Amino acid sequence: MSTKDLTWQDFEKVEIRTATVVAVEAFPQARKPAYKLTLDFGDFGVKRTSAQLTKLYQADELIGKQVVAVVNFPPKQIATFMSECLVLGAVAEDGTVTLLQTERPTQNGLRIA
Repeated sequence: MSTKDLTWQDFEKVEIRTATVVAVEAFPQARKPAYKLTLDFGDFGVKRTSAQLTKLYQADELIGKQVVAVVNFPPKQIATFMSECLVLGAVAEDGTVTLLQTERPTQNGLRIA
């Protein structure tokens, strides 16, 4: 096994859950263009994060979008903002991020497995 290989037990430690974007703010203090997102994880509460989504998404079109995010990282300071989770997306070579989403609407807080 190489140092990059994960065990099944490693994967089980990562909590990836569904959430709905309920608020979006500009984040001019970020080094790279980004938004501050507020995400509703249902029974798992509301968490905030920043995401570099400005190339493909306008702030108003993100409201109501269901996304997937890692919720069990420790909070991380990003400029003047404390990020509480990590929204997942496919990152192109030029840095453009395409959000990962469920194939159809689901309950907020469901675990991705």
